[in-house]
Amino acid sequence: MNAFTCPQCGAALEFERIESSTVKCHYCDSMVIVPAELRPPPPPPPRTEPLTSYRGEPSNKFTPALIVVVILVGGFVILIAALSRSSNTNRLPKINGPVGARPAYTPRLAAPPAPKPDGYTIAFTFGSEGTGPSFFKDEMGVAVDGSGLIYVSDETRRVQVFDASGHYLNTWNIPTQTKWYAKLKEGPRKLMANSSGDVFAVLAGVVLKLDGATGEALGAAHGSDYIQDAALLADGGIVVVSQKGQDDELVLIGNDKRAAYRTHRFVSSLLDKQLEVDAMRVAVDGTGDIYALYALGGVNGEHWYDDGDLAVFKFAPEGKYVTRFGGGGHEPGQFGVPSGIAVDNLSRVYVCEPFDKIHVYTADGRYLQTLKAPHGINAMTFDAQNNLYVAGSHKVSKLVLDK
Repeated sequence: MNAFTCPQCGAALEFERIESSTVKCHYCDSMVIVPAELRPPPPPPPRTEPLTSYRGEPSNKFTPALIVVVILVGGFVILIAALSRSSNTNRLPKINGPVGARPAYTPRLAAPPAPKPDGYTIAFTFGSEGTGPSFFKDEMGVAVDGSGLIYVSDETRRVQVFDASGHYLNTWNIPTQTKWYAKLKEGPRKLMANSSGDVFAVLAGVVLKLDGATGEALGAAHGSDYIQDAALLADGGIVVVSQKGQDDELVLIGNDKRAAYRTHRFVSSLLDKQLEVDAMRVAVDGTGDIYALYALGGVNGEHWYDDGDLAVFKFAPEGKYVTRFGGGGHEPGQFGVPSGIAVDNLSRVYVCEPFDKIHVYTADGRYLQTLKAPHGINAMTFDAQNNLYVAGSHKVSKLVLDK
């Protein structure tokens, strides 16, 4: 029996077994601290097994072999982390700036190449709408001389000159008045250039010859007829479409400035109907063959026509009718209302529509393909290397044709 006195009330406290350092008084309910000699002994500390070495002997410290293993494992982990950081660093973009200023890495996918247009590659395009250098207003004309200089006209009577790479060089103006016409108010209907650097402009019923460097008027093809269109021959002659009254005429003017022949109603007689002569366009190839087109898409106003009127009419160099091909329609080899015609160095014939289509034929009229131009078309021409230049929508593009 364990007994001691309550320090609060003085009562005798007896316990058969005391299991903690405090007990409760049965008389005053106070918590009483048990005298030290009557407290139960503290529990023994938990038993631990001694550290043993790989030989099974007790040990209180790391053995040399264990230290070597720890060092090797730690070194391997450090090496893997360093290689990982190096790999990530090589993928990061290089930057200039303070050390540690590294942006987050964002993977970039290579942009897919632009699709190549069918039939040609665009060498360059220049121009926009306006009145400054390399800017154009309304209807345009384009010509390329023997040295590759590019001449571009618009409705302001300006002719802008560009080098063979499309870089602007200078501008000159077509005279508003000469001895062959007076009070010119608008730009030319067509622009042409020869291998000598002379420029020819169809305007005011004449073909005006100009110095390509200065714009000085050098002469004109003219007469009692009103010239609506023209094309230059390789020997220096000119084929013109003139209007005599209400009729269409095809006239060859030789390099001696004299008319070699006239073919009266050269297209209207084939169609057996009156034509809008101002809508007739002509082109020639290197052999002198002539190709005429009723290009209603190149003139203003509303005109009546049949699809057969829009065909290409081919004539021999002496003006004799040969054949016709093409025509209005939506089948391969047909076209909508055309606006212009040109012939390349291989005698292939190109017929354009005002928006962006160019239909290509062989010299005998066999349909080859239809090209989609990069912009609208007012005029076309070729250089000595058989590259095609298209002008329209205030732009000029050089197209390198597929062979």
